[in-house]
Amino acid sequence: MNKLVSAPILILLLSLSSTNCKKNAGDQSSAPDPSTRLQIFQATKQENLKPTIWDTGDTTITNEDRLDLFQSHVADLGGGYIGVGSTQNFSLAAWAKTEYMWLMDFTRVVVWANRVNIAFLKNAKTPAEFRELWDKKSEQKVYTILDKEYSNDPELNDYKKAWKISNPFQRQRFRIDDKIHAKRNTQLWLYSQPTYDHIRELAVQGKMIAVKGDLRGPTTVLSIAETARKMQIPIRVIYYSNAEEYFDLADDFRRNWLAVPVDEKSKIVRTISVHRNKFPWAEDSDFSTDRGFHYAIQPALNFQAWLKKAKPGLRTFKILQRGETSPEGFTMMNSLPLPEDIQETVSAEANSSQK
Repeated sequence: MNKLVSAPILILLLSLSSTNCKKNAGDQSSAPDPSTRLQIFQATKQENLKPTIWDTGDTTITNEDRLDLFQSHVADLGGGYIGVGSTQNFSLAAWAKTEYMWLMDFTRVVVWANRVNIAFLKNAKTPAEFRELWDKKSEQKVYTILDKEYSNDPELNDYKKAWKISNPFQRQRFRIDDKIHAKRNTQLWLYSQPTYDHIRELAVQGKMIAVKGDLRGPTTVLSIAETARKMQIPIRVIYYSNAEEYFDLADDFRRNWLAVPVDEKSKIVRTISVHRNKFPWAEDSDFSTDRGFHYAIQPALNFQAWLKKAKPGLRTFKILQRGETSPEGFTMMNSLPLPEDIQETVSAEANSSQK
C-alpha cells in the first residue's frame, strides 16, 4: 500500500540524487584517462584485520542458493561494484557488467581466498580450468601460480594456506551450484563462457581488487568512496549479503555508506535470514544448508535517505518492513521513511513546514 511521504523527506531524496549525480558526473572533460583511473583504483586504502573465529574454510563460500532472484534487478548496471564475501559476487558483477570491482571482507581468510580467485582468473581461460584449480590434485600448479602472481607479497603463504583450507568447501559449492543449475537453469558466472569472460577480464585488466575492511570500519569504505569519486565512477551495486542483520545501522555505518557515490541506477543487494514470519525464505534458498534466505533489492539513494534521517536503532528488517514483500521470498524496497521512522528533529521540521 502506498503511503504519503512528508515534504522534507521527499526533498531529501531529491537532494541526495542531485548531490550524488553531481559527484559522479563531475566535469567529464577532466575525467581521468583509463591508465590514471586504474592507478587510482589500485591505490584504494584498506584496514588491518585481526584474527576472528570466522577465519575458517567454510566462510570462503556462500550459502545463498537463490542469487538468480537478483539477476534482472542488477542487469547491465555497469559502474562500480562493492561486495562482501566471495565468488557469489562474480555472478552479480557479471550480470551487472561491472566495470570496476571492490571485493571486501572483515575476515582475513575470505580476503586471502578472494586474492587466490583473482590469481586463478588470470590463469584460467575457461570455467572448467578455474574449477580444476580448486581440486586438491592441483596443489603444485596452484602454488606455482600464486608464486608468480604474488612473488613480492608478504602474505603469499597466507594465500596458500587459504587455498588449502578452502578447497574442500569450494568443491562442495561447485557441486551444489551444479544441482541448482540443473534444477533451475540458473545463469551463475561459471555456467556460461561469456559470463566467465567478463569476470576474468576484470581480473586480467587489474579492475578487480580484494581489500580488507569492515562495513563500519574507519578506512576501507571511505577510501573506496573517495577513490570512486576521483575515478568519476558511480557505485552501481552494493552487495551486503546478510551482514547487516548482525548490528544496528549506527553512526559509523551511516558515515561510511552515505559517503559512497551512487546515482539513480544504483542498487543495494542484500539477504536476510531472520524474522522468517515476516520475510519468508525463497524456495530452495536452504538448498545447501538448513538456513534459508529472503532476498531484497533497494535503490541506493533510497537507502541513503534512510541512513540520513532514520532514528537510532535502525535495523535492516525495520527498513524492509516498509517494502513490498512477496511470499516467494523477495522484497522490493522503494518506500521512504515515514514520520515514525525518522528522528525528532526531522519531525519538528515537518511540523514547521506545515505552519
